Amino acid sequence: MAAAAAAGGGAQGGTGPDSPPLFNLRRRSRYQGPEEAVTLEKVLGITTQNSSGLACDPATGLLAYPAGCVVVILNPRENTQRHILNTSRKTLSALAFSPDGKLIVTGENGHRPAVRVWDVEERAQVSALHGHKHGVACVAFSPSAKYLVSVGYPHDMVVNVWDWKKDSLVASNKVSCKVTAVSFSEDSYFVTVGHRHVKFWFLDSSRELKVVAETLV
Repeated sequence: MAAAAAAGGGAQGGTGPDSPPLFNLRRRSRYQGPEEAVTLEKVLGITTQNSSGLACDPATGLLAYPAGCVVVILNPRENTQRHILNTSRKTLSALAFSPDGKLIVTGENGHRPAVRVWDVEERAQVSALHGHKHGVACVAFSPSAKYLVSVGYPHDMVVNVWDWKKDSLVASNKVSCKVTAVSFSEDSYFVTVGHRHVKFWFLDSSRELKVVAETLV
């Protein structure tokens, strides 16, 4: 779990005469005046169960990982953090940088999870894609960043390929085994690995909304 330190207003009193004020996060009535903002300063810890929850941008050395519903972008050289708050408030399960490091794709936990694309510099959402039911296990960009691949949790078991700039699902298929990692090798195929399997998935233009798999056990 992740713990966060915040700074803001709304004093409610302390535990002694010299105690610092406590934060009042309750909704204030209209008679109490405006409430000052509470901002996130630092995240301690990480929320991930496998390698899909940790990503690195080779060009800049930045690390990204989920902490609850927050993406932490860490500069290990300077020990500084930036944060992206998931707009749906759902906890994040997987993430990956685009090849040029300008974008991050995230997957969510929970019912009808989204695959979201974020601008790293602006820390703003640029796309939201819905095609899973129970959670997203892993995500990845294609080398050109034109496509995204997302794999659902074991209760979902759907592999989706997206043309994310068009908000379009271009290919989809089922996977029979638990998937823990995915990697796009070329825009025409990608690889998934997981429980007792390695699969190569090829985009097949002769079939509508399908990807064809070849399995190595």
